Amino acid sequence: MSDTADYSKESEPTAHKASHEDGGSDEVGVAGLSGLLADPQTPIPAPVWELMRQLSYESPAQSQVRSLTFDSTNGRIIAGTYPDAQLWVSNNGGDTWTLKKDLSNETPAQSYVFALTFDSTNGRIIASTIPDTQLWVSEDGGDTWTLKKDLINESPPQTEICSLTFDSTNGRIIAGTYPDAQLWVSNNGGDTWTLKKDLSNETPAQSYVFALTFDSTNGRIIAGTIPDGQLWVSEDGGDTWTLKKDLSILSPAQSQVRSLTFDSTNGRIIAGTYPDAQLWVSNNGGDTWTLTKDLSLQSPLQTRVNALTFDSTNSRIIAGTVPDGQLWVSNNAGNSWSLQVDLSNENPSQSDIWALTFDSINNRVISGTKPNAQLWTL
Repeated sequence: MSDTADYSKESEPTAHKASHEDGGSDEVGVAGLSGLLADPQTPIPAPVWELMRQLSYESPAQSQVRSLTFDSTNGRIIAGTYPDAQLWVSNNGGDTWTLKKDLSNETPAQSYVFALTFDSTNGRIIASTIPDTQLWVSEDGGDTWTLKKDLINESPPQTEICSLTFDSTNGRIIAGTYPDAQLWVSNNGGDTWTLKKDLSNETPAQSYVFALTFDSTNGRIIAGTIPDGQLWVSEDGGDTWTLKKDLSILSPAQSQVRSLTFDSTNGRIIAGTYPDAQLWVSNNGGDTWTLTKDLSLQSPLQTRVNALTFDSTNSRIIAGTVPDGQLWVSNNAGNSWSLQVDLSNENPSQSDIWALTFDSINNRVISGTKPNAQLWTL
C-alpha cells in the first residue's frame, strides 16, 4: 500500500490578502501595533467646568473669591477672599484647598484680598488688601506672609490697591491704586516701593488703575483705568507712561477697563470693559486696539468683562462676566469667542466671576466667584 497526498495544490486556501478586492490593496497594515484590541488613543478633553470648593461653607463664611494667581515656582494656586481677607492655597491644581492666612485677624483688620500676582524672579507671591491698602509678601508659596507696605500712610493716602502685575523683563512688581490712580513699582520682590506715576494729575483725572498686565513680547506694562476707560503703556518697567487709547470717547462709550491679560502665544493684549462688556485686542504692545466682541449684544446681556486669563498650554483666552457669571473662550487670539458655561444656571447660582488664573503645571484654568466663594476648574 502506497501513501498518496490527500490534497492538491489547487485546493489550498487562497491567501487572505489576495482574497481582498483589488488584490489586497485595501488591507490594513498591522506593523507597530501593540496587539491590543485597540491601541490607546490620547483623549480630547471636553470643555467641562467642575466645582472644586465652596468657601461659603467655611467658618466664617466667605462670599467672594476676589483674586487668584499661580505660583509657578512651587506649583501652587493662591486665592484671596472677602469679607475676611483670607489667603487659601492649593498645591494640586485646585482639587483641595488649605487656609494659610486670615488677614482679618491683623490690626487693623483687612476685609479684602483685592489683588494677587507672582514675582517669578524672586519666587514671591504679592497680595494687596482693602481697606488699609497693604502689600503682603510670601516667599514660601503662601505658607507665611509678611507686611511690606501700607499705602494708607502716604500723602495723599491710597485706600485701595486695585491691581497687580509682574514685569518679567525688568523683574518689577507694579501696583495700581485708588483714589488717585497711582502706579507704584517694586524692583526687589515687594520689599520696598516707589511711586512712579499719579494719573489723577492727568486731564481728565483718573481715580482707579483697575487692571494691569505685562506684555512679555514687547516688554511693556499695560494699565487700564476708571472712570474714563483709558489704556496706558510703559516701555521702561513702569518709570514712564503714555496714554495709548481712551475708550470713553467711543460710541457707545466704555467708562471702565475692568480686566487685562496677555496672550503670549500670539503676542496680543486683551482688555475687557464696562458697561458693554466689550473685548478689545492689541497686537502691537498696546499702540492700537481693535474691538473683537461685544457681549452686551448677547442674551442675557452682560455688562462687565470682570476677569481675563490666558491658558498658555492650549493657547486659549478665558473671559469671565457679570452679572450672569458666564465663561467665554477664544481659541484664536481673541478674534472670536464662544460661551463655555453659564454659572448663573448652577445651584446656588453665581452672578459674578471676579477672578481667573491658569495653573500651567496641572493645565487647569481656575475661576473664583461671587456670591458663595466658589472655585471652579476647567
